[in-house]
Amino acid sequence: MSATDERHAALHHLRNLFRFFARTQCEGRSPLYTRLSEAIAEDQVLLEPLLLAPPGQRRPSLLLASVNHLISDRRNHPLAAYYPIHGGSRPVDDEAPAAFRDFCIEHADELGELLTHRNTQTNEIRRCFALRLGLTRIARHWPGPLAVLEIGASAGLNLHFDTYAYRIGDREADAQDGSPVVLSTTARGGGPVDAMLGRLPPVTYRLGVDLDPVNLSTDPAAGPWLEAFIWPEQVAKLQTLRAAIQLARREPPPLARADAVRDTARLIAQVPGRMPVAVFTASLLSYLGAEGRARFVAQLAAAARERPVAWLFTEAPGLVARTDVTTPSLAGPLRDIGGIYAVGVSLRERNDRHDEVLALADPYLEWIAPARCGGDDFSWAADTGLHEPPRSAGG
Repeated sequence: MSATDERHAALHHLRNLFRFFARTQCEGRSPLYTRLSEAIAEDQVLLEPLLLAPPGQRRPSLLLASVNHLISDRRNHPLAAYYPIHGGSRPVDDEAPAAFRDFCIEHADELGELLTHRNTQTNEIRRCFALRLGLTRIARHWPGPLAVLEIGASAGLNLHFDTYAYRIGDREADAQDGSPVVLSTTARGGGPVDAMLGRLPPVTYRLGVDLDPVNLSTDPAAGPWLEAFIWPEQVAKLQTLRAAIQLARREPPPLARADAVRDTARLIAQVPGRMPVAVFTASLLSYLGAEGRARFVAQLAAAARERPVAWLFTEAPGLVARTDVTTPSLAGPLRDIGGIYAVGVSLRERNDRHDEVLALADPYLEWIAPARCGGDDFSWAADTGLHEPPRSAGG
């Protein structure tokens, strides 16, 4: 394929990616990002800057975050008026895409620099609800101390999960009263939420792993870059992230630079003692190709020959279904449902395996729908509108 053909193919892929992103991720969550993503998909001038990024980083979130990062100290530009997190209050209208295009052209050099050298780095702290749910289930199977290894940890904010306060609707966990970080979500589907609010098992070892870990203590630019991935309407979420960043600066979480598909088994083996290791991933599979996903799961299988290993996942169900995880729900109704995540565990020992989907959730954990019973196949999910995005941006 010629360089010209490769460029055309890359642009075609980006067009489809932005359309998919607008429909499945932005709609109902961010009016501005919905409108902008739809416009970017039809505008080659706005798509082309993303070609400066490495192929694995050519994502809508990287372009939108880069612009958000730049506009945070350029609030006199008309585009800033559409960003509540930067003090704007203008409703999304037909002029928003033009303002975005003008900003990208005006700041093309700075935008190109970010796209060339920065990576997608998010810390969706609300995914700690999934982590709590999974750890509680693992502790029922393997009572006693656990180790937590988060793969794709970014700045490691989720590793402070047991210092945060939690609220599900009007119900709260009382273990961390007074925490400066309060995480909120809503429950759907009628399943029990007690497991997400009860006592956590003792976690005596924790480590965050990332290809490019974010050190908030030594890199003053790291915090603002994480903030750039907060969506325009999420004012409360920005404040929560800032509180978590301040906590992480006071008590830096342990982080290591490593590769999920190459190093996971080695990192598990380095955990002291023989305690079970919970390997937590959230959206990791979407960053890996089919070969990478197979190699990652092979790492888990290799490690489980030596000690108990639990894969605690918050991932697109269709991608989990294409690994070695087998449950009735993933073989049937969930496999092809888009716009939601499966929260589950795969409990692995030398001669034993138990796979279970514990809940369905919004990809950003704006809501969670726990299983109604053990072995729930979630056949009811399609009839309750769980696959539909929320009708508000949320905080």
